[in-house]
Amino acid sequence: MSDFQKEYALWDEFLSIWPASRLASMTLDEYTQAGSKDSFTYWIESRLDELGSIWGGSSFKFGVFSRKDTEDKGSDTKLSYSETHGWYSSLGTSAEAAFDKVRSFVAQVADWAAKGDLDAIESFEHLGEAFKWKIAFHYQERKAPVIVDIFKRAPLAVFVGGTASQRMATLQKATLAKRPSDLGILEFSRQVWEAWSLKKLAIWKLSHGLNDFSAEERRQYLQEELGVMHSDTAKGQAESFQKAPAGSLFYLCHGNESLQLVGQFISDPAPCLKGDGWLQRRYRVLKHGIKHGGFQGSQKGWTPNYRSTFKQVPAHDLPEFESDLLKPFFGTDLAELAALAGDPIEDVSPLAAIQSLPPTSQVKHVASKPVAICSNRIYYGPPGTGKTFTLMQLLKHDYEEHVASVNADEWRAQIIAEKIAPLTWWEGAAAALYDLRGKAKVPELAGHPFIKAIASAKGRTSGIKQTLWGTLQHHTVLESATVNTKLRLEPAIFDKSSDSVWQFAGASQDICSDIFTLVDKIKQGPVPDTGEQLQRHSFVTFHQSYGYEEFVEGLRPVLADDPIDGDAETGQVAYRIKDGAFKELCRRARNTPDKRFAMVIDEINRGNISKIFGELITLIEADKRDPLDGTPPPTEVILAYSGKPFSVPANVDIIGAMNTADRSLALLDTALRRRFDFVPLLPDTRATKSPDQPHSAPLAGLIVTTGAGAIDVRRMLERINERIEALYDRDHCIGHAYFTHLWSKTDGPERFDALADTFRNRVLPLLEEYFFEDWRKIRLVLGDNQKPDASQFITENDSHEQDLSTLFGSDHGLDSYTTKRRYLSQSSAYSEPAAYFGIYQTST
Repeated sequence: MSDFQKEYALWDEFLSIWPASRLASMTLDEYTQAGSKDSFTYWIESRLDELGSIWGGSSFKFGVFSRKDTEDKGSDTKLSYSETHGWYSSLGTSAEAAFDKVRSFVAQVADWAAKGDLDAIESFEHLGEAFKWKIAFHYQERKAPVIVDIFKRAPLAVFVGGTASQRMATLQKATLAKRPSDLGILEFSRQVWEAWSLKKLAIWKLSHGLNDFSAEERRQYLQEELGVMHSDTAKGQAESFQKAPAGSLFYLCHGNESLQLVGQFISDPAPCLKGDGWLQRRYRVLKHGIKHGGFQGSQKGWTPNYRSTFKQVPAHDLPEFESDLLKPFFGTDLAELAALAGDPIEDVSPLAAIQSLPPTSQVKHVASKPVAICSNRIYYGPPGTGKTFTLMQLLKHDYEEHVASVNADEWRAQIIAEKIAPLTWWEGAAAALYDLRGKAKVPELAGHPFIKAIASAKGRTSGIKQTLWGTLQHHTVLESATVNTKLRLEPAIFDKSSDSVWQFAGASQDICSDIFTLVDKIKQGPVPDTGEQLQRHSFVTFHQSYGYEEFVEGLRPVLADDPIDGDAETGQVAYRIKDGAFKELCRRARNTPDKRFAMVIDEINRGNISKIFGELITLIEADKRDPLDGTPPPTEVILAYSGKPFSVPANVDIIGAMNTADRSLALLDTALRRRFDFVPLLPDTRATKSPDQPHSAPLAGLIVTTGAGAIDVRRMLERINERIEALYDRDHCIGHAYFTHLWSKTDGPERFDALADTFRNRVLPLLEEYFFEDWRKIRLVLGDNQKPDASQFITENDSHEQDLSTLFGSDHGLDSYTTKRRYLSQSSAYSEPAAYFGIYQTST
């Protein structure tokens, strides 16, 4: 079945479920219901997304909607909220009242669509534009369609040669007039969209303003094909100029005096000879201007008659840009421009006086031999069974190396990846400058391994020199005679000579002392006698608030230190995308493909797995991993925040631990259970050690000698757990680790006191938690029902008649057998050896 057949079938399915005759009688829950995939609005927005998207934006576009969140929100004259719904206040005082109107609106639009009355739909103001045209599209007469499934004006305007300011009805009619009679409406819509895709260009305005440049400078830059701009240009324009990738299109104007050319950037930004803070980019000319005089059209951010330096033409303005500026001033259109831009960019040699900035390609590390299949496993068991201990032993054995066993280059690469790569730009610049003996030019710094590691960690593949240039300038001391940029950030530790050699200044020795110590350590190399270990693992603990942002990536507040990557104009707090623990470990593992790395997750069952892993839940499967052999990974996803492709390398193992007393395997996230092997770790009460397991039988032979005899701790715990398993389940046994500390105590009174403390402070409180203070069962677990009164940890009070008479008088009328039994904790029993013997010895 072709894609179009599937889409027509989906359209038919929608109409069979939601025929026009049903619209006028549908209920509020049928119209919108959070979590439902059968509601009318879910069909329109999500299930029919491939037949014209209206995705995104506010849910108020539906007039009234079912709320997913439970947060209290106040109503106002525009928006109203109840605990379950939100709606436009103008529609009524309740969700039901609002829906009565919205239901009639939807039915009315569907009726107009069936009649082909586009003008009526156009003039109808009670539903959002995209929403009403989406409804109209699906309820039109398919045999004589009048609407294409594109609900934005710009694509239609480009297709018919109109403007985005025209009415939607006008644009829809003009578009349908071009449909071949033998072409289905979905097939035709695809052609309209593809035409738009070819012309939907990212194109910018670049102005060499009359106040910023002399006539001679403007003439020189035209001859040398240079676009020039200052790095302090406000309102994000400088940042846009620096970040626009090579290949970006722009038109160049000299204010509104003349429009010079349409060009395409062929280099990244570089320092300009005009002076400190000025940047330049080389370009190639696609079209020269053909009309003299200024632009007389409307004034917008991207037009020559607006006081802006570098602004992008919004997508919805592209038709206007084409008709009012591109055609009359350059004699071309979007289609021709797209074709010209698609030509390969020639490798233009840098100018003699300027160092060019070619993109920095990321090194793709390839394993020297096939990478072993990854291990995803979870160790589970009751508390105190040594899960954390097992993990630590595993990490030491498989994921740690003594520095004496690795060569200096490998050690240095790992230290740089762990300690240098996470640094900020100014910290990295300081580290590289110190390693270069305190004096260096920007190209030397950009080529340093420290800077390369930082750029790789930040996902930067271009503009590294320009980033360094800006960072150094903004962290220059105020008294500098060679740097006069207005924006200065703390710490101020750099300065440069007249020949652009950077060096330390100010209080750099104190501010950068930790950085200098780290660089000295890297210079020195590994010191075998220190016992230092190289760790190839990360350790996190899941909890209820732990999320995707901490594990994968998310926005984090940071002090703005980089005028290129963030909003450093304030010099205060900026929000940037930061890698989480798992993504950072994957980066390290990808750079060292011949070594295995481990992501250790403690309390894995306490986190919201869907929330934490997000789209990565698929990538952790063995057959979805990047094989690290130079071939593309079988599965990649686009990350939610950064929008970059990501895969999990095959040399990353994921090892979890979970306490079954908190949550059983049956309640664990199903997606997680399918992707992990589960290894049980149960209380070890074996009497003899296993020859191949040095840590087995940890309680074998452990006794506590008292005046009344020797307490066999192993047998005691074994009997306690047998009773717990009979009364509750295996997941709530007591682990041997509760008692292994007794080995460190001297046998006799010291060990007995430690045993008593363990029962008083750990065992009894744990049993109370397990059995919800069901003291009868706790007595059974401890064998108190078989012991003399003095040896019972929990005693049962039988003086019911006396107690009832004391409490209520003689004529209380209560039956002692219908009142609750009273249980008391007997603190003296903790000092009685017989209390412990009685747990596992049969009462005589």
